[in-house]
Amino acid sequence: MSGSVLIIDDDGAFRFAMAKALRRGGYSVSEASSGEEAVEVLRGSAPPDVALLDLKMKGIDGLEVLRRCGSIPTSVIVLTGHGTVKAAVEAMRLGAFSFLEKPIDANMLKPLLRQALVERGGEVPGAPSETTPLVGPSSVMEEVRDFVRTVAPTDETVLIFGETGTGKEVVARQIHAQSTRSDRPFVAMNAACVPRELFESELFGHKRGAFTGAQSDRLGLFREADRGTLFIDELAELPLESQAKLLRAIETKTIRPVGESGETEVDVRIVAATNRDLWEETQAGRFREDLYFRLQVFPVLVRPLRERPDDVEPLAAHLLARLGKSDVKLDAEALEVLREYDWPGNVRELLNVLRRSSLFAISDTIDADLVRRMIAASVFGNARESDASQAPSDGTRASLAEVEREHIERVLGEMGGNITRAAAALGIDRRTLQRKLRGYGIEAQ
Repeated sequence: MSGSVLIIDDDGAFRFAMAKALRRGGYSVSEASSGEEAVEVLRGSAPPDVALLDLKMKGIDGLEVLRRCGSIPTSVIVLTGHGTVKAAVEAMRLGAFSFLEKPIDANMLKPLLRQALVERGGEVPGAPSETTPLVGPSSVMEEVRDFVRTVAPTDETVLIFGETGTGKEVVARQIHAQSTRSDRPFVAMNAACVPRELFESELFGHKRGAFTGAQSDRLGLFREADRGTLFIDELAELPLESQAKLLRAIETKTIRPVGESGETEVDVRIVAATNRDLWEETQAGRFREDLYFRLQVFPVLVRPLRERPDDVEPLAAHLLARLGKSDVKLDAEALEVLREYDWPGNVRELLNVLRRSSLFAISDTIDADLVRRMIAASVFGNARESDASQAPSDGTRASLAEVEREHIERVLGEMGGNITRAAAALGIDRRTLQRKLRGYGIEAQ
């Protein structure tokens, strides 16, 4: 499967070698030598399908790139030569698809690239396609579907409430897909990922030279979404001064790009989302009351996954298909573990647990033991697991490295200690498995 790959690394030799290998494999490759350059490319009009992102770089490091580009429709594979599981876990929390330790070669990347492209070509977490359904038979999800059918044909603003990871953007995209604007752009912005000093430029655009670093004209999200829908996630993160300008743009249907003296007319429908209590934010002086009432024309709450356990099984099947794993099934006990877990990270956490489980599974069936261990390794995993006996007695979480070691030992045992067979079952080459065994101090034949 071909696709576009951006290599982000300040090591020129690494970029050259990796780009050469990937181009031989049929990939379209571009390069960025710094975090600053990467942010510009990733937030541009044509972001790549996949980005290979080095965590440790001069200037803006890899984690900061992820923070600034959290809403991009690019699958990010993090590369680290420093063995820091903590940093890798933070990268996953910020939306990275997966991570690899350096040194690596193109052959090690191929399985991950294929998986990332499958996901990118279908429905990417954090940037689902307009056709992503609102999955779940529960009554609360049926209420959300009814809400969407009611408000979509209107041009009114919509405010979506819900915890992180509940699928607020899926609701926003469904509103757009069922509206009269469905053939026009749907543009998404995560306010938490935009530096305060760039909010106005991000929303309204700027002229070249309007401020330091403005090396070219920028259209801005309002003009990109003209006659379509602008989705503003993490709305409460907007600074007060930006809130005032957003309110004016909504009411007058005009914007003024930074560095321009005149105003430009725009026709944009606003759908916004937040995981905070906006009324409390208003009372605390952190959110404008006039903007609150202007946006809350049609409010809707997307309830957390723990309040709709009947949705877990169909959601799991849908997410596995979305990951290109339609042939992988969960056994009955594994499904029960998923239903009983409280999912503090909601649907996003469920997706990550299923992604890791499907990668580590040695057959086309995921069992309960593997699901428990993947939950324990989750960023959100805690001592209140579906089976508390699976969690460490001191309540601490297993690191990704610990989970990987346990799984390798288990597969190696099932294969009678045969490295070649174990590597095949794990989906990696023999040399990679031998390197991991040496690192973990595991002996094998």
